[in-house]
Amino acid sequence: MESKRTEITESALKLFCQYGIKSVSMDDIARELGMSKKTLYQYINDKNKLVEEAMNIAREHDIKVLSVFKRQDLNAIEQFFEFKTIMEPHIGQYQPTIMFDLKKYYPALLNDFKEKQKEFILDAYVSNLKQGKKEGFYHEDINESIVARLLLAHHIFTFDDSNGLFSVNELRSIELFSEVFKYHFRGTCTNEGMEEVERLFCQDNEK
Repeated sequence: MESKRTEITESALKLFCQYGIKSVSMDDIARELGMSKKTLYQYINDKNKLVEEAMNIAREHDIKVLSVFKRQDLNAIEQFFEFKTIMEPHIGQYQPTIMFDLKKYYPALLNDFKEKQKEFILDAYVSNLKQGKKEGFYHEDINESIVARLLLAHHIFTFDDSNGLFSVNELRSIELFSEVFKYHFRGTCTNEGMEEVERLFCQDNEK
């Protein structure tokens, strides 16, 4: 029962991300899953509840992705490279519709999502910064709390098309994503850190 409910929620989230929340009906979700609406309603019969559960899954996915910054088998720069590798296939698929619908129809849910998101993003970046300092890749005098919040600012402002800073097409480009990394590394890395950045990111760009 629970696994089927999760399957339904994950399929709904995929449709919401692609087409927006408002334009996706329970009929659309049932059709995507190859089941009748009656069968769908046996597992979940309230779209608002489905949206809430979909956002919980989105948060769990984000936590899983950001857990790369806690991996002890990678150094601090390698953690960023792995994060870029994970995110790169999704950059071109960015659709602003879901955020528009959340802001308009589910503002309380969106605010709750963002508040909880801040916690695990900051925790991930602080962990990376502390590790990088120990490894000699980051400058000793950087303030982890401040730099982590500057990185968080990119999540909540730079990559949000509603503020008009970047167009949707620019947000779908890996170039913007890469420039944010370059900006961060040049401000935090020691010479040794920049050598590691060159080793990983420049070789990757040459492929």
